[in-house]
Amino acid sequence: MTLAVSDPTRIIDGFQDKTVLVIGDLMVDRYVRSQGRKLSREAPVPVADFISEELVLGGAANLANNLVALGAKVRVLGVVGNDEPGKWIQEELEKKGVDISGAVVNSRPTSLKTRFILNHRQYLRIDKESRTDVESHVTKQFLYSLDDLLEDADGIVFSDYDKGVITPELISNVVEECRVQEKKVVAQPKVRHYLDYVGVSMVKSNVREATIATGVSMVNDTSLRNMGHNLMTRLECEGLLLTRSEQGMILFEKKNITSFPPFKGPKPGFNAVGVRDCMTAVLAMSIVSEAPIGEAVLLAGLAASQHTDNLGTVVVDLNDLRSQASTTLELAEQIVQVPVH
Repeated sequence: MTLAVSDPTRIIDGFQDKTVLVIGDLMVDRYVRSQGRKLSREAPVPVADFISEELVLGGAANLANNLVALGAKVRVLGVVGNDEPGKWIQEELEKKGVDISGAVVNSRPTSLKTRFILNHRQYLRIDKESRTDVESHVTKQFLYSLDDLLEDADGIVFSDYDKGVITPELISNVVEECRVQEKKVVAQPKVRHYLDYVGVSMVKSNVREATIATGVSMVNDTSLRNMGHNLMTRLECEGLLLTRSEQGMILFEKKNITSFPPFKGPKPGFNAVGVRDCMTAVLAMSIVSEAPIGEAVLLAGLAASQHTDNLGTVVVDLNDLRSQASTTLELAEQIVQVPVH
């Protein structure tokens, strides 16, 4: 059967004034743009003229930025270094009205990803960061501020990029507190702590990360379904969304499995930065606005598809999303949902 959907604009209208706590790896995306001039005589590389340099919020900071763009009041819990990129993140988030009282400043370098763009194509990325788990006293600082940050929050989103901010101790404490307070928790794990997100409301990742985390090799649709059921059982979640690039997405729930076609694929050899955060922001806002999970995924997929051709870090546009929301009724006819026996 196909997915039944209601009025998507009503879900989007429910985004206003929701309060969301983002927990995760705060990063800076740096873009250095240049125009090629000639080939170098020193090495087989191009010589380019500098055009511009730009800093953009990345990782969990980009997720926070997307949530702000969707009308949310946002609080963040994470780490920034006592360095220039760390100061820049704090100032930029504060400008956008984000509550940064949960940001711990310490000696770890702020995660900085520098992308070198030559003639409108990315040629190189250099990462400056620490990827080890934060010290236990930092996790204790997080937990100390958790009560204040959770107060009046409508939902929590883990934005995990395996940079060390999110630890098993932090996950279990946040999930337990949210269970007591009956708050929705959406998790976007990478690989390292994937199987620690037990008891969250919704898990969203890609098939590759799920495959590495579970050790299940992907041979066919049957192995994909087996992995989905396995993860649903182990994580005790209400929904598991696995993105599959040009093959679309698959959503596992206790009673249904729903297959979503690709709405629009990226250009060959090209991936926009931050589509993952843009999609998670819409998914999280829809879920805290009490939307059915299937409709939340449909809206999130629609938001991501608008930005697959972007060069740079993606931020969702609420007006674009609202103007395209009517197409969800049409898209729903291509979505196949089957009951779990």
